[in-house]
Amino acid sequence: MAPKDNDPTSSGSTVVASSPAPIKNALNLDVEHTPFTHPELLGEFPTITYDPIPVLPYEDRALKADPTFKNLLANATVKHLEPKIGTEISNLQLHELTDTQKDELALLVAQRGVVFFRNQKISIQDQLALGRYYGPLHVHQTVGHAKGIPQVHVVENSLEVSEKRIKAQALEPVNLWHSDVSYERQPPSYTSFKVLTTPPTGGDTLWASAYEAYDRLTPQFKTFVEGLTAIHSSKHQAESAIINGKTLRRPIVEFEHPVVRTHPVTGRKALTLHRDTSSRFVTTGQRMQ
Repeated sequence: MAPKDNDPTSSGSTVVASSPAPIKNALNLDVEHTPFTHPELLGEFPTITYDPIPVLPYEDRALKADPTFKNLLANATVKHLEPKIGTEISNLQLHELTDTQKDELALLVAQRGVVFFRNQKISIQDQLALGRYYGPLHVHQTVGHAKGIPQVHVVENSLEVSEKRIKAQALEPVNLWHSDVSYERQPPSYTSFKVLTTPPTGGDTLWASAYEAYDRLTPQFKTFVEGLTAIHSSKHQAESAIINGKTLRRPIVEFEHPVVRTHPVTGRKALTLHRDTSSRFVTTGQRMQ
């Protein structure tokens, strides 16, 4: 079944590494950071370019899942971290999942928003294979990726990167909340994170439930936003990359998406709006052709 143009289609992989140099902490004290544990995965910024992403056929694997999770969770320990979002699963190795278990994992992610697995033996190549099971992998237009693996977006806090972000005020809290590459015609359905090294304190990655954000609106405001669409644009990211001397590997894109989207698997409504890539609301006379 082919999706609508604004249906999600791909999945992505992200690797997190640590800083190799002394920097100032939040109290302006010198702190020594350990060397990168996986230097082979440090981000590179190639100068190659890619064609625009075509519309891709897509069917969510979660639609095939057993809603009882009898295969995925038969021998696992499950801990729901918050009432509305977040589940941690123990006694399960991602690289050993059967296709049936992968389908049920997709359903669990669709329901709980984010699922955590500790002490995993999954390699980067295993992670890529898991992502490909759910759909074509996304290649970002500007960010650094692991050498020879453009589908792996490397998130690392080297001294140089940190200083540039602070000077550009890119770390304002309001700018951090986002849904990955929502400006694509078909935004990703799933994103896979593999954490290699974390700081002893701080540096948290946070998730919020877009389902719950919608559910907490008043009935009147729900009616209002359900009639809105917004333009999502890659222009901000593209311009930032160019200013910093990086290659724009794919042309700037803008697509119109509903402000309230209905999840194709759960049927729940969620807000899809954030400052970084949602450039403006659309009125009746402004609709994109």
